[in-house]
Amino acid sequence: MVSLVDIVPQTRPVALSIGTVELRGLGLRHIADLLVRFPELRKLWAGGAPALDVDTLIEAAPDAVGAIIAIAASQPEAAETIGDALSIDDAAECLIAIRELTMPGGVDPFVEKLARLLGADALPSGKEAATNTPPPPNSSSHAATASAT
Repeated sequence: MVSLVDIVPQTRPVALSIGTVELRGLGLRHIADLLVRFPELRKLWAGGAPALDVDTLIEAAPDAVGAIIAIAASQPEAAETIGDALSIDDAAECLIAIRELTMPGGVDPFVEKLARLLGADALPSGKEAATNTPPPPNSSSHAATASAT
């Protein structure tokens, strides 16, 4: 059995154009602090907001991106430097690794667990869980109708 005091965040080396950086996933305190510091991050989770993905995050919250990467690199004082110096490709590589380390099961299971935690039977109105696959066709879709005839 694992003791809670023995839990150490997982890390991963991420190859960037400037060299390799060691990143770790974000904990609850990090995420809460980021949401308080950067209201634009909270907006990305609000109803009617664009899907939260790496491109949206980079475009909507460049200061937050630097802070996220700096925290994951255990160098929070470097947030501004990171935001100014990293290429978009390098920032995306970092954010992908951080997302995978922070939510190893993916975004969908996290959103579902959050809904269960809050006692909700469904996601907030107007929001669907982030997904990498298109929804399955329904019986009224063109492909289903065409193959049935």
